[in-house]
Amino acid sequence: MALTPYITPDRAPGYLKDAAAELPQLDAALSENIPEPLRIPMIHLQRQVSAYYSNRIEGNSATPAEVLHAREDSAGDAAAPDLLEIRSHIEAQISLSRNPIEAARISNRELVARMHRQLYRGITKKHLRINVETGGQPIPLVPGEIRTREVRVGHHIPPAAEKIRSYLKWFEDAYRLDRLHRLAPLLAAAGAHHRLLWLHPDGNGRTGRLFTDEYLKAGGLKGCGLWSMSRGFGRDVDAYYSALRAADHVRKGDLDGRGDLSDSGLLKFTDYFIRTALDQVRYISELLEPCTLNRRIDHYFQMRRQSARPTASGPALPMLRIEALYLYRGLLKRGPMQYSEIQARLGLGESTARNLLGQIVSEGLIAIDEDGQASLRLPGHLIMPLFPDLFDSSQAPGSE
Repeated sequence: MALTPYITPDRAPGYLKDAAAELPQLDAALSENIPEPLRIPMIHLQRQVSAYYSNRIEGNSATPAEVLHAREDSAGDAAAPDLLEIRSHIEAQISLSRNPIEAARISNRELVARMHRQLYRGITKKHLRINVETGGQPIPLVPGEIRTREVRVGHHIPPAAEKIRSYLKWFEDAYRLDRLHRLAPLLAAAGAHHRLLWLHPDGNGRTGRLFTDEYLKAGGLKGCGLWSMSRGFGRDVDAYYSALRAADHVRKGDLDGRGDLSDSGLLKFTDYFIRTALDQVRYISELLEPCTLNRRIDHYFQMRRQSARPTASGPALPMLRIEALYLYRGLLKRGPMQYSEIQARLGLGESTARNLLGQIVSEGLIAIDEDGQASLRLPGHLIMPLFPDLFDSSQAPGSE
């Protein structure tokens, strides 16, 4: 297909190349500097963040508190559709993390279909309906299936269904990461994100955002997973749509690209995409700065020592002995400890230590495995105090 896949490094303006070069440096620093005991809990938290923002872009009304407890909800298929979407989105990310995608196959049509299928694995048939156009009747959505009819996405009319398979073959060849080097993978990530949403092969923008997360990881950003592109997109949905629309524009003459779309519009979107990524990496890096993070941890446990503290969802938590702070800080600094070692470090009587550990475990602050090894966790009631503004519930959800 005659379509510019991405802004190549040789055609990128200096400011864009500088920004693209800075991103892997900041990403690597974040990955290297995060306390190792916090890595896995933080990755899981960011899965929840990505699910929240990506689905909110599509009109999902789940609250941050509901998202943080989505996997704990036992309502199963009886849960609200919005919560089912969140839960399935989180599980899709976990599944992809267990089976990483090779760089040579990341843009493969079957893998894009796999992502779509996994996003809807937990959704019942009665909730699998999509609107094909304004005023039209909803039709069944088949997870993992490429669309076979025309759709409208807001003001955007994607390519005809009969052309989708040809476009997807072009997409697979254009964005193979094993052929891209240095700055090209980052610039290609921006191009691929727009082109996939422009094609809308499965009628769903969530797939495009999930694809982008996996593409950035496969492209070498080791810290991607500790920060979220969807958070950047979802915090200002109007800016996100505006950037996408700029890249939707038809080309303006022979010097504005090849094929149907404008290269100048793609440049605007690429600039937006890279700036959004930089903003998210910087935000998380600042949150995890050791001195300020420790102050927030201390403040939370001091508050819990003085009085019961309500959780985000309402119920109060009981008062907590200050020794819980010493344990939490110890796990953050040293990593997992044996149960017997913890009892010795607490300096409490056996019964008091056992009761305190039982409370800490029940609140999700730590987990103890079958071998008696305790490790740090990030329960929902700790997220807002430790990571302010991670979730933004002030903005009404949009629809795509």
